[in-house]
Amino acid sequence: MESPQARRERRRAEKRQAIRMAAVRIALDNGLDAATVEAISEAADISPRTFFNYFASKDEALVMEPAFTPEDLVEALTARPRDEPIMTSFRAIMKDLATGFRLMFEGMGPMQELHRRHPELALKAGVADQRRLLEMVLDTVKERAGHDGLRARLIVVASFGAVFSAVQESMAEREGPPLEALVDRAFDLIEQGL
Repeated sequence: MESPQARRERRRAEKRQAIRMAAVRIALDNGLDAATVEAISEAADISPRTFFNYFASKDEALVMEPAFTPEDLVEALTARPRDEPIMTSFRAIMKDLATGFRLMFEGMGPMQELHRRHPELALKAGVADQRRLLEMVLDTVKERAGHDGLRARLIVVASFGAVFSAVQESMAEREGPPLEALVDRAFDLIEQGL
């Protein structure tokens, strides 16, 4: 069952995504200059003041952002019990992040089209540097679980693969199992050796 804090965070993430998609639709339909804070706010049925509770600028609303930062993931990993098996830790963390990933994937099509038309936006994108993310998480896995580089890398890549696969399956099968159950199934499959 979803905790009240998790529900608030999910609703905030959904609202942020709705505002972002309103901005993207305006920019795709009418051009970047038409995507003003006022126009975005009107399209999202919020006030400009509320817009600034979610974004610092219109440019920030027009770039894809990751579902988390490398620091968020390292913090979540180090907050888990040190004696917990590392895959159990990743399972719990990825279940918490799954909704954010789904929102990110749902917005990718229009966002990719916008970035294709306006490559300058892609340069401003707040997408996490994958190498930095991998290095930070790998160091944490190695330090916490005592795994060598290859094993640590496989754990991290498999964990991301599990959540990405679960999110994509949930998007393809809208009437299927809940996203959290799909994440569990994906981790079960990995732990059973596929």
